[in-house]
Amino acid sequence: MPSTCIAPRGTPRPEPSTVAPGLTVEAHVARLTSPSRLAALEATGLLDGVANDVLDRLTRLTTRLLEVPVALVSLVDDRGQHFPGLTGLGGWPGDQRGTPLSHSFCQHVVATDRPLLIEDAGTNALVRNNLAFGELGVVAYLGVPLRTSEGETLGSLCAINSHQIQWTPEQVATLEDLAAAAMAEIELRVTTRALIARQAELEVAHSALQAANNRLQVQAVRDPLTGLLNRRGFAELARQHLATARRLGTPVVVAVMDLDGFKQINDTLGHDVGDEALVDMAALLKKTCRDADLVARLGGDEFALLLTNTTETDVAVIRTRLETALASLNAEPGREYRLASSMGMVSWIAEAPVSMAVLLKEADVAMYVDKRARKELVGTQSAEATE
Repeated sequence: MPSTCIAPRGTPRPEPSTVAPGLTVEAHVARLTSPSRLAALEATGLLDGVANDVLDRLTRLTTRLLEVPVALVSLVDDRGQHFPGLTGLGGWPGDQRGTPLSHSFCQHVVATDRPLLIEDAGTNALVRNNLAFGELGVVAYLGVPLRTSEGETLGSLCAINSHQIQWTPEQVATLEDLAAAAMAEIELRVTTRALIARQAELEVAHSALQAANNRLQVQAVRDPLTGLLNRRGFAELARQHLATARRLGTPVVVAVMDLDGFKQINDTLGHDVGDEALVDMAALLKKTCRDADLVARLGGDEFALLLTNTTETDVAVIRTRLETALASLNAEPGREYRLASSMGMVSWIAEAPVSMAVLLKEADVAMYVDKRARKELVGTQSAEATE
């Protein structure tokens, strides 16, 4: 039993024992191993046992028109021949849809780029030592080139019989017409595969572009250090929240706050630690506020909150919640600094709506009032401690 395996890519190809008249062994091998031809073969996607219904139909038509039992669409590379279309071929070559080059007449069609007519392989010097004759019983063979529109010969459409045949010019012409139909199917497949591959590339590129756009959109409205909304993002979403609150008649509280002593943290511990302080405050605010609220870093150590469906009576509760969260954070062991903040809050109601710009300005004024009050309290406490 001969080997049923087409040699893997990269395996040295045995040189043919016989080549067509007018060719050298080197020219024969160079034709089969041409990089452009091998690339065209790979582009078909029809190697290594792949079957194609249209090519199978064409081989059935070939057997009927030429009155032979076997017909093959044979694509020949530097490892063997592959049969994406076949009729009447049994045994291991039919099961595998291919043979090594040791069992190939079609390689000579590729090497010469012209039809090959074998009436009796046993008396033909070119193929009588080929194992297609000795082991597979191929006696009569007619093969015509399968040639691309770019001029690359990929293989052969061939008709085969197990006894002698005197091939006629009409049979050659018929087989050439059928070969043209086979190449039309193969090139259509190549074009379709290329379009599918291109579409896949475009989809990948589109996804990458969309992801980049999404990142840019996020960067446009998010603070890169804390991940909170930036001033622009806060303004855009706050307008939407106020429009919804006005439609529903629900109250809103807007707060502005900054870190007390932030400059001292930067000056004494460095800006990296100052960044950590900002990140800590951002995490505290996100944890303390609800999902429906807006939390933003306006710039520097200044933060803003928009608290939905919140009234003036809730302000004291909100302050207490934030102060409790700050105290808990400051109590963590090993901290290099303590976080403290001043805050100003203003209410918005649907019956007397004002703009976000006005709300932020009023909240900012209230925040500085709170900051002065805290400084005065600290000063009073210090004076009392020295008495």
